[in-house]
Amino acid sequence: MGTIRALAATDGSTATALPNLPPPHPDAAIYSELRALGACEAIRDEWADLAGRALEANPCLEPGFALAAAQHLVSFRDTEVMLLWQGNPGSERRRLVGLVPCRTRRHLLAADTLEGFADPRLLNGTPLIDGTFAAPALAAFLRGWRGRSHAVATFALPGIDPAGAFAATLARVAERHGVAIGWQPLVGRRLELPPTTRIASSDETLRDRGRLILAEATNQADRRDAVEILLAIEASGSRGRAGRATLQNTREVGFLRSMSRELGRQRLCRIAVLVLDERPIAAALTLGKGASCWLYHGVGDETYAELEPLPMLLAMMRKAQPARQILLPGGLPLFGARDEAFGTIALTRHPRQRPRRPADLAIRMRERMARALFRPRPAAVDG
Repeated sequence: MGTIRALAATDGSTATALPNLPPPHPDAAIYSELRALGACEAIRDEWADLAGRALEANPCLEPGFALAAAQHLVSFRDTEVMLLWQGNPGSERRRLVGLVPCRTRRHLLAADTLEGFADPRLLNGTPLIDGTFAAPALAAFLRGWRGRSHAVATFALPGIDPAGAFAATLARVAERHGVAIGWQPLVGRRLELPPTTRIASSDETLRDRGRLILAEATNQADRRDAVEILLAIEASGSRGRAGRATLQNTREVGFLRSMSRELGRQRLCRIAVLVLDERPIAAALTLGKGASCWLYHGVGDETYAELEPLPMLLAMMRKAQPARQILLPGGLPLFGARDEAFGTIALTRHPRQRPRRPADLAIRMRERMARALFRPRPAAVDG
């Protein structure tokens, strides 16, 4: 199905060496800290180290993705993270063992509450939790959430794999801490690929017109060029004519360039381009490495729409690495029979019935009387 070629053979990037963090005592207490996402640049090394030890890898919560989002995207401006530290505060031996994205909701006449954070760009919402200390770290997270929210508050964790290690561990820990877990599956949408015979026919048609190549950038300079190719293909089509192309949104394009550059240094961002006689006709950007990756953005040249260049590109990527699954937004695989998409975990406290005391009754009566005294008067009606 065409020739497979790399745009370059060497990677010109150099990885930043992480500091040799002294491990804390295995029995050291874990405490929580709430910090604005944009203020986490100072802990980038500790954050990246945690991402490498996480119970479930998540490219969307790598510092290269999340810090770029906080810098460029308005929806991430008031995002916070609950940092879970093991060891004494301020100690050199403390270690980051958990990171959970969240947001504080302000209420005018009630106490603030801590809620989960969701955004369509977060294809995977699984928090980063140290695989070795997963249970105590999640217990510290539940304590931190309950201490910052009222009794009826709910904390939603979107984009969670129901079959993953995180969901299973959280269920066990939550039960021991009096927290109920609800589950709401996401509506996963499959990308309807054309039949294999049609892809093969389009492949033959394109190869009759010229040389068809699957190219993938393998260094930072070529990766940057591949991102610009992807943006240009999208802007040349109907989205560009409607003013909705990524290249026409300064915030979105700034984020995409920054994120792909930072994750590319860690080989967590890959960009494949389908080229016909030196003309790019499709491009796809994926996040993650290992057995699966996420399709973050894919475009095809609408001049060749009848030949469906983007599905052809994805099929060629699959053929080049058959053991690597491509996941769509919602968690469904591009190729495969899995029907259960990712979903949202909702955490709520188990109701606790306390014996009523005369003092409690008196307090409730005073509160009701106070509310009754300050009810707004009905508007006067001119007669």
